[in-house]
Amino acid sequence: MTYALQEAARHHIESRFRAAVDRDISGLATDECLRRDLITPDGWPAARLCLGSHSAVSDLLFRRLRHNWPSVVYVYDGLRGEQSRYLKAKLDLTVALAESGDELTEAVQHQLDEAGRVLERLWQVWAGYQATTTDDLAEAVEEKY
Repeated sequence: MTYALQEAARHHIESRFRAAVDRDISGLATDECLRRDLITPDGWPAARLCLGSHSAVSDLLFRRLRHNWPSVVYVYDGLRGEQSRYLKAKLDLTVALAESGDELTEAVQHQLDEAGRVLERLWQVWAGYQATTTDDLAEAVEEKY
């Protein structure tokens, strides 16, 4: 396999990742803020900051993502658990951001770091599954013997 074929296969997988796994959880975050009666430091209902936050929170997470191909291996059993964990971590981050008034507090930084770790794990499993289940993309993963 040539380097160019491997890079092309990897680029194809990377270009589809965000659209395939990211979902808008701003409505759930709004409900969670309302349920917990969260208020921003400025005295506003935190729920107001959740509505329409999807793009900003996703951008924050995906800007930090590194497509670490050496950690990607073939995956045969899917990724439902990893995607659920990612969406839960994104929900927790969105709520923490809203409660802080969109300030990067220590609690928000903790949630951001955790969501980043969960997204990295989802990336590894998702990319491996794509390479495993799509014959023409199998070139993206280097087999380790």
